[in-house]
Amino acid sequence: MASVLRFRTAWGIDPGTSYENWAKWFPTLKAQGYVDITDLNDLPSIRRIADDAGLEVNVLEGWTVDEAVEFYSGTFAIDAELGLTGKVSHETHRNTALFNPYSTAAVLRRVPNLRITADFSHWVVVCERLLDTHEEDKQILSAVIPHVTHIHARMGTTQSSQCPDPTHEVFKEERRFFETVWKQIIDATATASEPITFVPEYGPYPYHPFGSQKTFSEVADSEGARLHPSFETYAKAAIASRS
Repeated sequence: MASVLRFRTAWGIDPGTSYENWAKWFPTLKAQGYVDITDLNDLPSIRRIADDAGLEVNVLEGWTVDEAVEFYSGTFAIDAELGLTGKVSHETHRNTALFNPYSTAAVLRRVPNLRITADFSHWVVVCERLLDTHEEDKQILSAVIPHVTHIHARMGTTQSSQCPDPTHEVFKEERRFFETVWKQIIDATATASEPITFVPEYGPYPYHPFGSQKTFSEVADSEGARLHPSFETYAKAAIASRS
């Protein structure tokens, strides 16, 4: 049976001095269909208020390609030592070694078992184009997608990594591109034994434009609820096509 798990980022949400705000917020998230929280630091404290949630680790880092290859190649032993084998994925984020599709593809050719968190909104900004207009872009995405183990389902534009209202007509081309890529990821990676995980990672200003009609939290929650059924449909269809 295919399953899709929706995570929520705590980015921009004040936890309170003793996490009292999050303690009140977490039950609401569970009622909304979220199963886990990302962007947390004080894990012992967080586990006390969310001890029924699993742990997913997402990592950001930077360097040259050669330095990145040396680093990534060495992470697997550390993952094993910490009991995190198969749980660590490395995000495609600006100001890191995976900041664009070309450096990422170069790293993956030399570290083929690397797991990726796909936040392609950063790549669209760096390249200043939607990545389906050039054949080379399509080929690189096809090479990267099988490595994706977690999706940051945030829509961006060629000049901004975050849309203030993803369903608005003005963002129809961005919506077409991102939803197509997310479907391609699910088509390529969905299995009956492992869930698809995603987080609608919409954050506060300056990611969220000043004066927007919706808050970043409203956008995150509405996008999570909008995308979740589609992702489940994609996953079920992908698994059925291979059975």
